[in-house]
Amino acid sequence: MSGEHTRRDLLLAAERLFAAGGIDGPSMREISKAAGQLNTSALQYHFGDRQAVLAAIIDRHHRDIETHRLGLLDALELDGEPPGELDGEPAGEPAGEPGLRALAAALVLPQAARLDHHDGGPEYLQIIAEVTARPERFAASFAAASAAPSMVRWRALVTPFLPPAAVGPPLHRRFAAIRFLNGELATRAREHHRPDHRLFASHLVDLVTAILAAPVSAQTSRHIHSGTPSPADR
Repeated sequence: MSGEHTRRDLLLAAERLFAAGGIDGPSMREISKAAGQLNTSALQYHFGDRQAVLAAIIDRHHRDIETHRLGLLDALELDGEPPGELDGEPAGEPAGEPGLRALAAALVLPQAARLDHHDGGPEYLQIIAEVTARPERFAASFAAASAAPSMVRWRALVTPFLPPAAVGPPLHRRFAAIRFLNGELATRAREHHRPDHRLFASHLVDLVTAILAAPVSAQTSRHIHSGTPSPADR
């Protein structure tokens, strides 16, 4: 078996086991064994360490996600709405400047498309949800995902639609929307009996839009100005 085939088998085994037991769950030896390798150090030989395996899994899926999201953002800036995707309909924004729901769709739909991707898509969704839920533990992978060109561009386009107090610390509204999105997709990915994701994806776009658009209440503003730590800081 060629080195490339061995690497792919190891990555697929790592995807399955990371999704089932958490990124820190399976040992490197267990992953090598699950990939059918007689040499239980094969994973370490080909990738080095757990963080490198995680980075390779994310990169394997992010290439398609990047292409998809950049295409949606191109369409948004040209026409004011993305082409019909999982829900079979355009996002419903008027022509011209992209609206908030259309931008939410550009965030959601490339990730949601992994639900129907039978080459590790559901496993990837569970893994990336753990990365965004534990950014300090998986800092390198989290930083790489955040620095992807489509995400840099998306953040720049969506920021003018947000309440000023919601941008950046301590509220981090864009990150809150991304973490919610990934958590919902991970839950859906575990429900293998769901054959049709169109309603789910459309409603998820609605929910992400609502998170992004939610006003900052007077009470929350008082906590910000008084320096009260956010729940994530406690």
